[in-house]
Amino acid sequence: MKYEAVIGLEIHIQLKTKSKLFCGCSTQAAYERDIPPNRNICPICTGHPGVLPRPINKKVVELAVRLASATQSHINPESDFDRKNYFYADLPKGYQITQHGQPLADGGHIEFYNEGVHHRIALDHMHLEEDPGKSKIEDGVWLVDMNRCGVPLVEIVTLPDLRSASQASAFVTEFRRIVQYLGVSEGNMEMGNLRCDANVSLRPSSSDPLGTKTEIKNLNSTHFMEDAINWEINRQTRLLKEGGAIKQITISWDEQTSEGNVSREKESEADYRYFREPNLLPVIIDLDFVNHAISDIPELPSKRHHRYVTEFGLSAADAATLIDDRSISDYFEAVVINYKGSSKKAANWVRNHILRLLNDPACPYNSISDLPVTATYLAELLTIMDNGSISEAMGPKILQKILESGLSPEQIVAQEGLRPPEENDLVQMIDQALADDPKTVKRYREGNDKVLNRLIGIVMKQAQGRADAKRVRTLLVERADAL
Repeated sequence: MKYEAVIGLEIHIQLKTKSKLFCGCSTQAAYERDIPPNRNICPICTGHPGVLPRPINKKVVELAVRLASATQSHINPESDFDRKNYFYADLPKGYQITQHGQPLADGGHIEFYNEGVHHRIALDHMHLEEDPGKSKIEDGVWLVDMNRCGVPLVEIVTLPDLRSASQASAFVTEFRRIVQYLGVSEGNMEMGNLRCDANVSLRPSSSDPLGTKTEIKNLNSTHFMEDAINWEINRQTRLLKEGGAIKQITISWDEQTSEGNVSREKESEADYRYFREPNLLPVIIDLDFVNHAISDIPELPSKRHHRYVTEFGLSAADAATLIDDRSISDYFEAVVINYKGSSKKAANWVRNHILRLLNDPACPYNSISDLPVTATYLAELLTIMDNGSISEAMGPKILQKILESGLSPEQIVAQEGLRPPEENDLVQMIDQALADDPKTVKRYREGNDKVLNRLIGIVMKQAQGRADAKRVRTLLVERADAL
């Protein structure tokens, strides 16, 4: 029997604020490496007896509202905080302050493409909560780092609408783009800014009731998430075919062995003993606050992708590459605005030259904003290639000179004397090449077009690479045919 996989996701996003949710401690450790353990802490975020949370960080609500608006969620004018009670070494209070009964937002959806197919996945709700700390066992000793305690989180919970591991991966990829475009989070899965839990169940067909779900916790890359979900689908399939029953368990994913380990039986909602947090007032959100929070929301990646395909004529794959990072997409947009030529040509140069440069491990620039090759300079370079001021072959060389000098393409062309030879001079070079190599000319006239490459090479060398190879070929054919 074949089974249908049913997958829902719970995604935690660390919001990009300077201070924590209920205290003034820095969130630096969430975004920077090599911060010493237990450096950014205080009695509030480490749960010392008798302390009370400060009123909620207003910036947290603003960022959460931006995200809720971008995902078409309904923002509740009033939401409450609750206590979620459970014991773990990195939860110092013995409970987590979260939203349960009345979350910040309900509903909404995210649209994305997977393997060329459009999907629209519904969201159940979105709520605010504080992050716990981090724990690990080292040399038999259980170590706890409280730096992360109290870092503000938004958790989104999807409906069980996903049907494969690749769909789940594509969903998270699109969601990561959205939070980065909005500026609400770094969205760095490796750093833990974005973490996923996957709920997986199987059923015989789409008309059958949902099966018993298991939860795979703390997946910190889309690659590991795909592996983990496929592993769990295969495990449940084998168990059901053998006549076994699926238990509601929590699984931790071992990235080294590519296998899951049962960590505990999954708690039910009643086990958490939710109740209203008595030390915090409700969060009240009015229309003015919402309008301020969403006033500068940019065009989201899915809409840019659609526009790049329909307006610029790019392939879906090329458009996906350009919109994956907002800074790259903004750079490309600026090139198109300043360059009146082909958008496809602009896209190819950004992909094949600018991105290749940034992805080079030896590249000294941390981001595209640091590059000496500004969008204006690249547009100028493409323009002078189009109008014949320089040859296409000279383009990459001038790009390198911009990196070295910081000068504009026009300045480099003038300074280096790189303009192509005049038409009369080019004709003289071609006539000389034809006269110096009659055997090659004879072979061409006998029908061997390939020998033209030899003559083109001779002319290009004489022109010091400054001539347009296409123009050289055209003139060579005209002059050779006239002999």
